[in-house]
Amino acid sequence: MTPLLVRDVMTIGVPVCRDTEVCGAVAARLAKQSPPAEVVVALDEDGMACGWLTKKQLLDNAFRLTGDVMDEDIPTVAPAIPAAAAVQMMRDRGVEFLFLMHDWPGEPRPSAVISLKAVEERLREIV
Repeated sequence: MTPLLVRDVMTIGVPVCRDTEVCGAVAARLAKQSPPAEVVVALDEDGMACGWLTKKQLLDNAFRLTGDVMDEDIPTVAPAIPAAAAVQMMRDRGVEFLFLMHDWPGEPRPSAVISLKAVEERLREIV
C-alpha cells in the first residue's frame, strides 16, 4: 500500500487578502465561503505572500489590519511527502496548517493548504 501523500489531502486554492485589510472584514468574507475557510494568506502591495492568519486570529483582532497581526513565517510543505510526516511537521511547529506554494514568477504565492484536522481524520480512515 502506498502511503497517503500531502497531495492526496491538500485543498487547492487558498483564500487571500491584502495586508492592509481590516481583520474583521476578512473574517466575514471567509465565513461566507462554502465550506467556510479557516485560514487566509496575506498579500503585499505587489501581490506576493507576506504572511498568514487563522480565522481565530482574524476574529480576535477584528479592528486591526491583517498586516499588523499576521504571522510572517508561512509554514510550507512539499506535495510529495507522506501526510504522516506533514502531521509531525505541524506538531513540531505548533501550527494547524501548512501551505503549498508556487513561486512563478518571482516570490511565492499560495496554491494549496492542508490542515492538521483533515489529515488526521484521513489517516484514521485508512488504518
